Amino acid sequence: MKIIGRALILGLTALFGIGTVGMSVSCGRDDRYNIAMFAYKYDDSYISTVRTALASKFRAHSAEIAYTAYNGENSQQTQSTQIDAAIIKGADLLLINAVDFQASGKALARKAKERDLPVIFFNREVSDESVNLSEKFCFVGTDPAAPGYILGQMIAELLSTDESFRKYDLNGDGKIQYAMFRAEVGNAEADGRTKYSVSEANRILSENADLTVADKSGNILQRVGEDQMANWDSATANSMMSALFKVENNCPNIELVICNNDDMALGVVSALKAKGYNETGSKNDTSKAYIPVYGVDALATALDAMRNGSMEATVRQDGEAMAEAIEEIALNIKAGKDFLDGTEYRFDEGVRKLRIPYTPVTHA
Repeated sequence: MKIIGRALILGLTALFGIGTVGMSVSCGRDDRYNIAMFAYKYDDSYISTVRTALASKFRAHSAEIAYTAYNGENSQQTQSTQIDAAIIKGADLLLINAVDFQASGKALARKAKERDLPVIFFNREVSDESVNLSEKFCFVGTDPAAPGYILGQMIAELLSTDESFRKYDLNGDGKIQYAMFRAEVGNAEADGRTKYSVSEANRILSENADLTVADKSGNILQRVGEDQMANWDSATANSMMSALFKVENNCPNIELVICNNDDMALGVVSALKAKGYNETGSKNDTSKAYIPVYGVDALATALDAMRNGSMEATVRQDGEAMAEAIEEIALNIKAGKDFLDGTEYRFDEGVRKLRIPYTPVTHA
C-alpha cells in the first residue's frame, strides 16, 4: 500500500503541479513520523521566517521525523489538493496555514477529522468551531488586537508633545492626516491592526492634557481616502501610495502612514522616496522631507529602513517563537502527550488557541 500510495502522489504531483519543498522526503523511510506543513504562500515575508525556522527545528529530528513543506501559492484549490496528496502519502500530522481560513477552515478541519488526523493550524486564524471539531486540533497564532494597540501607543508617543505634533502636522490644521494600508477584511489580524492602531492613538492623544496644539474636536487622526487594500504586498502598496500621495503648495496630503505589515510599509517607503520623501537619514534631519511609516513583523529589511532613517517603527511578530511553539506541540503529539505537556504555554479559555506575544520596535 505504501508503494501504491507513493506512486499515486507522484502522479498527483505531475497532474496538478503540486509545489513542495521538503526538508526530507520519506523515500524508503516511511517508518518515520510524517509531518506535512502547508504554507498559504511562500513569498509572504513573515511566513517565510516561520517556515524557515520550522525546517531548521525539524531537521534536528530527521532520524525520527520526515518533514515536508508545501507552497499553497495563495490558492485554496492548490492547497487542498496538496493536503489530499499528503494524506494519501501517509501524513501523521498536518500543520496548516490555511489560504482561505474563513470559508475553507472548517472544510479542512472536517477532512482531517474524517481521517482521525491531528492538526496544528497556525498564523491565519480559523474559527473556534473548526478547532473544537476534534480533540486533536489546536491553533498557534497571535492576539489579533495586540499589534493594533501597540501601533496606536507608538503613534501617540510620537505626537505626544506640542513640539513633536507641530513637526508632523505639516499643514498646521491640528489634525494628522493618515493613510491606512491593510489586508483582507475578515482577517482577524488585519482587522485588529487596522481598527485599534487608529482608535488607540486617538484615545491617548485626546486624553493628553499637555498636548494643546492638537484639535481635539473629533478624532485627531483623520484618514485620507479609503483604506488601501494592499493585501500584505509591497508592490501593491507602492502602486497605491504613488497614486494616493499628493503635494500641493509644498504640503503633502498625507502626514503619517500605518501598514498592517512591513512588506506594505516598505512599499510605501519606496513610493515616498520616488516623490522626494523619506530619503536615507530623513527621519532625524529636519532639512529633509519625511513621513512617519509604521509596519508590523520586524523584518530585517524593515529594521534596515529604520536604521537608515526612512521608516519610523514596527511591531515584532516573532516567527521563531511561533515555530518553536509549533515544534513543541508537534513533538508532544508524536509522543502521545497532551498538546502543552511540559511547556509554559496556555490556551485561550474554552478553545485550544495559543497566542504568541508581540513587542514594539522603535529602535532597530
